Amino acid sequence: MPLFKMNKPRIPFNRKTLYRYIQPTIISVFVFAVLIIAATFYTHYKKGLWEKDIRTEMLNFMMGKKSNLEKALYSRIYYTRGVAAYVALNPGIKSKEFAELAKEYMGNDTVISTLALSKDCILNEVYPLEGHEAALGLNLLRHPARKKIVEKTIETQLTFVAGPVELVEGGIAFISYTPIFNKTKNNEKHFWGVTDIVIKQNSLFNEAKLEVSEAGFNFALKGYDGTGKDGDVFWGDGEIFEHNPVTINIDLPIGNWVFAAVPSRGWHLYSDQDKTLFVILFISAFIISFLIWLFSKALLRIKNNEKELKAVFESLDSLIIEFNAEGDYLKMCSSNNDLLYLPEEKLKGKNIDTIFDKEQAKIFKEAIQNCVVHKKLVVVEYPMQIKGREFWFSSRISYKSDNSVIVNAYDITKKKKQENSLIRSEQQLKELNSMKDKFFSIIAHDLRGPLGGQKSLIDFILDEYDDLDEATRKEMIISLQESSNSVYTLLENLLNWSMSQSGKIEVNNIKFNLYEDTARLLTDFTKEAELKNIQLQNNLDENTIVFADVNLTETILRNLISNAIKFTQPGGKIQVYSELSVIDGKEYQNICVTDNGVGIEEKKLGTLFRLDKAQSTPGTSNEKGNGLGLLLCKELAELQGSKMNVLSTQKTGSIFSFILPTA
Repeated sequence: MPLFKMNKPRIPFNRKTLYRYIQPTIISVFVFAVLIIAATFYTHYKKGLWEKDIRTEMLNFMMGKKSNLEKALYSRIYYTRGVAAYVALNPGIKSKEFAELAKEYMGNDTVISTLALSKDCILNEVYPLEGHEAALGLNLLRHPARKKIVEKTIETQLTFVAGPVELVEGGIAFISYTPIFNKTKNNEKHFWGVTDIVIKQNSLFNEAKLEVSEAGFNFALKGYDGTGKDGDVFWGDGEIFEHNPVTINIDLPIGNWVFAAVPSRGWHLYSDQDKTLFVILFISAFIISFLIWLFSKALLRIKNNEKELKAVFESLDSLIIEFNAEGDYLKMCSSNNDLLYLPEEKLKGKNIDTIFDKEQAKIFKEAIQNCVVHKKLVVVEYPMQIKGREFWFSSRISYKSDNSVIVNAYDITKKKKQENSLIRSEQQLKELNSMKDKFFSIIAHDLRGPLGGQKSLIDFILDEYDDLDEATRKEMIISLQESSNSVYTLLENLLNWSMSQSGKIEVNNIKFNLYEDTARLLTDFTKEAELKNIQLQNNLDENTIVFADVNLTETILRNLISNAIKFTQPGGKIQVYSELSVIDGKEYQNICVTDNGVGIEEKKLGTLFRLDKAQSTPGTSNEKGNGLGLLLCKELAELQGSKMNVLSTQKTGSIFSFILPTA
């Protein structure tokens, strides 16, 4: 419980105080009013622009379609005009001659259905004839649907496009009529008849790439028989013409069609955008005004508490330094001058390049220039030596102007040490987990297998003892002994490795004769070597003396010799020898175990002493192993201040070595 309570001093209430407190509200209301007026004018200005823009876009799109359609249509109409011109000069044209002429014009045109001649308005030639024989003899002036069209064609002496109409053979088509006048009689025009061409609607529209709905627009055509806006709708949705469409005329020789389009989603989508814009601007004005109110209040609060904030600022345990864009020290404010690289008087006015080494200065200047260019906060972490101690700093570089920045640097040395410690701990934990998994794998597989074999062999001997002869019993007991030795060796390695990992092995270095110790070890392997006809040679000098732990050294040699026997072919040779070397003025024996066995693949050499990568590789006589022996050799060598080295070539052999001091 506090001994006393400080009451906040009361501010005298007067008109000036009242104005200072309502000032943020006055400012925000004024800004809101200005923004609403501006939003109203802007919305009024923008009103209808969306629809105007979309109409322009639609019109441009439709102009392309108009061009395609007129091009496709007129290229066929010219066929009839070409035929009319030919017949006008050759009024006595024969059927064969017409067929060749029509064939020449039509070719492989898939848009045209037929091309026909009607002398005196009676249809007397049609191409192709097949399937249209019934049309021959048709009197166009007596046909109710064609009489008016043909009369208009004769009257105007122009080409007329009729339709679309349904064809007898199926489908919808346009019929283009062109009058023919005989020009062979004193250059006077005498009516000869008409020629017509049937143009399939769907094929024509497909060639013109005309679709009912495309690019977000819906399209329609009206003006049956070229009657334009007064005609009926013959393609697309007729309701399009009732929704304020964009229209354009498709020009025909006589009359026109009206091509219309509206947005697929309707015009209301664009008209509603004016209202949506005003709502958005209204909400934005409110938010901006509210933010200005908050900012004004905050600014007022900052001014009212300037002294308090200044006291808090000065109590911050960090370095606050102002630099210019070139990296010159301008100002410094620090409550902890011990964190300054140099005293303040030696830094002020100096450039970073003259204070720090080239690499450190480059880091600082790049960070400062990056902040100035992008006008954004830049955070950089870096180490620094101060008075012989290593520190880590995190600097937050803030933009002040186009030629200056504020650097807030605080000490994160403790945090960095904790992070590094955590990383190391995590790595060690991963390694320990990997070792644990391998350890249990060895226990579960390599130990359980031999013990299971022993149990089965013992059970067999007990069950069949009376039925077995003496030689068989002895042979089985020998197998049992070999299996027991293998299990014992594995258990011993497991226990030694476990003790090395837990730090329970004590190293007791003494001087001893390595030659005599090795000779005794090789004797233990004599029988195992004889079974594979392998020579064991102790090539150490009889006076080889080392200063090391006897038990640890024997364990290393025992595992290396055992491994060499395992991977040497019958008839091979294993040697133990040493070479005297001097390192930093001190004598060492480089102890080597070499064989002429199968060797080791190059890619496996890097993982040979890693438990997580250890693999059970069978020996030359299918001996079992687990890779733990080499790992134990590495651990025990390191406990004695040495390390394991290996040189190996496949099908040639291997040399394992480690060094021990002589004194």
